[in-house]
Amino acid sequence: MTKHKFYAVHNGRGGTKIYTTWEETKANVSRFSGAIHKSFRSLPEARAWLLGVADAAAADASPLYTYPGAPSGSQQEPPTQQGASQIPSIQVKEEENDDWPDEEFFHDAMDVDTTLVNIQPPPPKSQQDTFMHDAAPAPTVLALAPAVPAPAPVVPAPAPPPAQDIQLSADQQRVLDMVKRGKSVFFTGSAGTGKSVLLREIIKLRGGRPSIKLAVTASTGIASVNIGGCTLHSWAGIGLGKEDKDALVGKILGISKRAYQLDKKRREELQRKHKQGIQLTEDEIAFLNASPEERKNKVLDRWRECKTLILDEISMIDGKLFDKLEYVARQLRKNDLPFGGIQLVLSGDFCQLPPVPDKSGTGAQIPATFAFDAESWARCVGPPVILTRVFRQKDQTFVDMLNAMRFGRLDSKTTNAFRNLSREVRYDDGIEPTELYPTRAEVEGANSSRLRKLPGPDVVFHSRDLPGRDEEGKPFHPERVERAFKDLVVPKRLPLKVGAQVMLVKNIIQGLLVNGSVGRIVGFYKPREALAMGIEIALPDSRERGGPDVPDIPGGPQVEVPQTTSSQAPKSSQKTAADKREETIKQILQMNSVWPAVQFQSGVTQLCVPLTFEVVSAEGTIEAIRHQVPLILAWALSIHKSQGQTLERVRVDLGRIFEKGQSYVALSRATRMETLQVVNFDPAKVRAHPRVLEWMLQQTGKYVGPAYEHHRDIDDEIEYWQDIL
Repeated sequence: MTKHKFYAVHNGRGGTKIYTTWEETKANVSRFSGAIHKSFRSLPEARAWLLGVADAAAADASPLYTYPGAPSGSQQEPPTQQGASQIPSIQVKEEENDDWPDEEFFHDAMDVDTTLVNIQPPPPKSQQDTFMHDAAPAPTVLALAPAVPAPAPVVPAPAPPPAQDIQLSADQQRVLDMVKRGKSVFFTGSAGTGKSVLLREIIKLRGGRPSIKLAVTASTGIASVNIGGCTLHSWAGIGLGKEDKDALVGKILGISKRAYQLDKKRREELQRKHKQGIQLTEDEIAFLNASPEERKNKVLDRWRECKTLILDEISMIDGKLFDKLEYVARQLRKNDLPFGGIQLVLSGDFCQLPPVPDKSGTGAQIPATFAFDAESWARCVGPPVILTRVFRQKDQTFVDMLNAMRFGRLDSKTTNAFRNLSREVRYDDGIEPTELYPTRAEVEGANSSRLRKLPGPDVVFHSRDLPGRDEEGKPFHPERVERAFKDLVVPKRLPLKVGAQVMLVKNIIQGLLVNGSVGRIVGFYKPREALAMGIEIALPDSRERGGPDVPDIPGGPQVEVPQTTSSQAPKSSQKTAADKREETIKQILQMNSVWPAVQFQSGVTQLCVPLTFEVVSAEGTIEAIRHQVPLILAWALSIHKSQGQTLERVRVDLGRIFEKGQSYVALSRATRMETLQVVNFDPAKVRAHPRVLEWMLQQTGKYVGPAYEHHRDIDDEIEYWQDIL
C-alpha cells in the first residue's frame, strides 16, 4: 500500500508551504536559492519541522511553541511543551518583513483578510444558543459515523525518482528580465500557462510582499486574494470610479487632506491624554509610535510613493477606466511620463471574462471596452509577451482541446472529445466535484437543493455584524453598512448539515488549507470536545501578510502606561504575537456552542470557529465587520468567482452559457479530463470575443479564431452581468 507523504518547503518559490505531491514540491524548490525541504509521513511532523525552521529564521519574533525537527519518515508525533497539548493547531511561521505596509492596502469588499481579530468571549449561557444558531438546541455532538474519519490524503502521490530541474519557461524568464530592467510589461497566455507563478516571482523580485513601493492588485476581490493583494479600485481609492478623470483627482486629494487633518487631531488628543496620565490602549500607543514612513498610509501616499503596480486579471478592467487611472497617476505624481512613471506589470487573458458593461447618468447602457482599447494602453505597456507553455494540464490532448475552445475554433474531433466527457465521475471519499454555473441564482438554487436532501434539520450559523466608525468615531449609517456587506463572500446566514460539502474562504494552513479548499462537514462540536477528539481548531496563519499573529481583542485589558514628563510617545508593551494568539485560543475554548468540523480533500480535519471579515473603504476606514464561520456551501460555484482558481474536481453544465469566454473559463479550471464532467456541451456556445481575436491578429499577425463578423449584442451582455452580479 502506498504510504502518504507530506513535503515541507521553507522559503520556496511559493513561500513556506506544505505540499502533498512531489511534482509541486520540485517545482517550488528546484534551482531556487535558499529553499529547503524535507518529506514526512505525517502532517504534524511536517508542520513541526517548518515551525522550527521558520522560527530560527525570524529572530525578531517569539514562537508560540518550539518542536525539534522530526526525522524524515518517522511515525512518532513531535513532543509538546507544557500546555501545548491542548492546542494542537500549530501554524507555519513565515519570515518577517520590516517593510510590511498598513492593513488598508489589502482590504476591499471581496478581499478576505487572513488576520484573526475580534473573536469575542462567549456571551452568557442564556444568550449563547440564540446568538449563532437557528436550529433547536443541538446535541453536544452531531457527527457522521464514525464521528471523525481518519485523516488521510484523498489522492496521494508518492515521490517519483529525481528528475531534471524545472525552470521558468523562456517567455516567463523574458518577462522577469524586463521587470528587472524597470520596463512596464503586459504578459498573457491561456489558462494554466504559469501567469500566477510568474507574478509570484515578480513580487518576490520586488521585495516579496506588497508595500508602499509595490502595489499588488487585481480586477476582482477573489483574484486579489490569490496573489495576496487587494482590488485595483481599493488601492487607487476611487470607489466605483464612475466620475470623470478630474473629479477622481479631486476626490483622492480631498480624501487624503481630510485623513491628514484627522490624524493630526488624533495625535494631539492622545499626546494630551498621555501627559495627563490617562491610560492609553495598545492601539493608541502604536499610533503615537508610528514612524514617518509608517504614517504614509493614505491614498495620496500610495499614488506618490508607488514604484511598481501589479494588476492581475486585466481582462475585466474597462478601457475607459484604464485611461482615467493613467491620467490620475500623472496628475497626482506631477509626472508626465506614461502612468506617472509607475512601472506597470499587467497580467491576464482577454479570452476570459470581459469587463462589466456600465450605465450612463441617464440609465442608458454603455458597452464596456477592453483595456487594450484604452487610448493610453500602447504607450504604457507596448506589445504583449505571450506565454505558451501550459503547466496546469499535463495532458497535451486536453491542452489542445482547451486552446481550441479559447479561440472558438472547434472541429468535429474536438467537439466529440468534449461530448465524451458527459459521463459521470465517481469518487470514493464522499467529496463531489464542484459544479460551475453561469449565474448566482443557479448556484444558490443548486446548493439549497442539495442541502435539503440531507437528513436532519439545518444547523444555521448567523453572522455577528458590526458597523465601522468614521473619522470622528461615530458608527456608520446602517444603510452604508448593508451596502458594504453586499459583496462579502461569507454569508450572513449559513445553513449546514452533517455531510454538506463546503469551501473554505480563509487561508488557514499555507499550501494545504487555503481559500478555495473543499471538504465535507463530519460533525458539530464544542471546541474543547473537538480538541479532545484530536480535531484541530482552524486559525489563520496570519503572518503570511506580515501582520501580527493575533491583533488585540476588544474588551481585553488595557496597557498600563507609566507616567512621565517626557514629550516622547509611550513605548508599547512587550506583549508578543504568541501571547495574543494564546489569549484568543483560551477565549475560543470557553465557547459553549457547537461549530462545524470539516474533513477537507487533503485529509485534514479542522473545527471551523467564527473568524473576522472586514470591509475597508478607499479612505482606509473599516466600514463594516462580520464575524462568521469561514465556510460557504460548495456543491456549486459561479463561473465568475472561479476565474483564476484551480479545481481538482469539476462538473460544468454549459446549457445556459452565452457570454463569450465563459465556457473556456469554466472548463479550464480543471487540471485533467479524468476529473472533469461536461454536460450539455454545445459548440455554438463556445465563442471568443471578436474584438479580442481582432486585437490578437494585430499583435501577432496570426488570425486564431473562426470566420464570423464582429457583432456585439449589448443586451445579452447587460442581462448576463445583471444576473451574475
